[in-house]
Amino acid sequence: MTDMLTTSTPTRPQMTKEQADLYRPEMVLKHDVAEKERAKWDPIAPALTDSPRALVPDYRVDPGDMTSLDCFASIQQAISKAVSDAKIHRRTRRLYIEIAPGTYDELVYVPALEVNGQKVPITLYGRESDASLTKISVNIDQGLTANAYSELFGPAFLNTEHTIRDMFKEVASRGTFDIGTTNSCVLRIRNDGFEAVNLTIENRYNEDRLTPDIANRADVSRNDKGQYSHGQHQAVALLVDGADRVMFENVRLLGDQDTLYFKTNEPKVTVKSYYKDCYIEGDVDFIFGNSTAFFDHCEICSKGARTSDTYVAAPSTNIHIPYGIVFWNCDFTHDGSEAAQRGTFYLGRQWFERVRATPYGTSPVPDYSCTLGELSHYEEPTGTIALKTLEAVGKVAVLHSRIGSHINPAAPWTDWNGGSFEKDGSYHPAPWAPRFRPVQFGIADFNRYLADWLKQQDLDYPEQDAPLPFIAEYGNRQTAL
Repeated sequence: MTDMLTTSTPTRPQMTKEQADLYRPEMVLKHDVAEKERAKWDPIAPALTDSPRALVPDYRVDPGDMTSLDCFASIQQAISKAVSDAKIHRRTRRLYIEIAPGTYDELVYVPALEVNGQKVPITLYGRESDASLTKISVNIDQGLTANAYSELFGPAFLNTEHTIRDMFKEVASRGTFDIGTTNSCVLRIRNDGFEAVNLTIENRYNEDRLTPDIANRADVSRNDKGQYSHGQHQAVALLVDGADRVMFENVRLLGDQDTLYFKTNEPKVTVKSYYKDCYIEGDVDFIFGNSTAFFDHCEICSKGARTSDTYVAAPSTNIHIPYGIVFWNCDFTHDGSEAAQRGTFYLGRQWFERVRATPYGTSPVPDYSCTLGELSHYEEPTGTIALKTLEAVGKVAVLHSRIGSHINPAAPWTDWNGGSFEKDGSYHPAPWAPRFRPVQFGIADFNRYLADWLKQQDLDYPEQDAPLPFIAEYGNRQTAL
């Protein structure tokens, strides 16, 4: 194996040391409210000690040992009891739930929990330190209808605490409509301060079938689970659903498209999640979202069995939020597939979230126009773009990491719904599409591409308002894996 230090090019910009220092974990993860609130969350300190974490269960999950009142057959039952007890007995400390080794075929929803005005965090942890021994695994995707979702998963939520049951009802109420990407998750977290340790979270959608025939788009048949018989659909393993100060340590996240999703419900107010010593795999946009996520000493594995192009990160970070996705001292690996060995995979593309009509590029559509509007909408030849969509520029930083030969060495970042790059950096533009946006490495690119359009919409984005790059690297090594 040989290593080569990454150098700066127009398609692969590198940060200065001064900029890189601003991406240290303690800089990215500090909380943005009162000092007393910041002091409550320090996910880095436990990781710096050599001693194992002291995990003492309040509740246990072990289907093979139901001899005590604090032991449950399912994870969701244990969470439900923990939430109910906290409210009844006014418990405000962290609650610990230990999970015995095994595979749990169940959706797991962790609700927001507040007692006496204080947010109560929950920790789920596998009893064994080998995360592969304790697995939450479900086959679910965004194309599942809400009615089918209710039939498959409804019984498990019948007797749960009402905030958990309400989370289920939000999805079930969609009726004959598909549940969508957000609701295709196996583990859903709304609990501020939540922790997961020593666990595997798997969305096994499409892992039980051969590569689907995506060419036959007229085929709208569904299997016995209510899922479409073709298509590489979004299928989320873990969703951090607006929860803040969330930590995952020694956790394996398994899936294909959209494995890990983290989001904030207020675009200009971020929430933060921290991933330590984790393994995350997937193929298309498999680490994505609009909030701040820090990956510390993680392995990020790109899979090429289903597709010829893969994208690790798909951020939609708001232009006013300084940090999006940060990879720190990570290993970017691959599955050894033929597609991976071609060396044309991507580190990412900036998710143009909810776009319908674009102000970027030159449209071949006669009389095409796109203006600022309340909603993003397109009805040829005119469209509107919402401010929230326009400002979802997407930010990624990769520092002190080792990047395998599966990643395009000349151009690891690509356009949204645009063209493609060869290994030598040559670019093949795709036909213009109404959702097109070119890769943007910083606010200077944003202003350059949209200069005249921004003036027409009476918008102004001074460069000092976003001094950090949108996309950049520092101190990485390209490895011949």
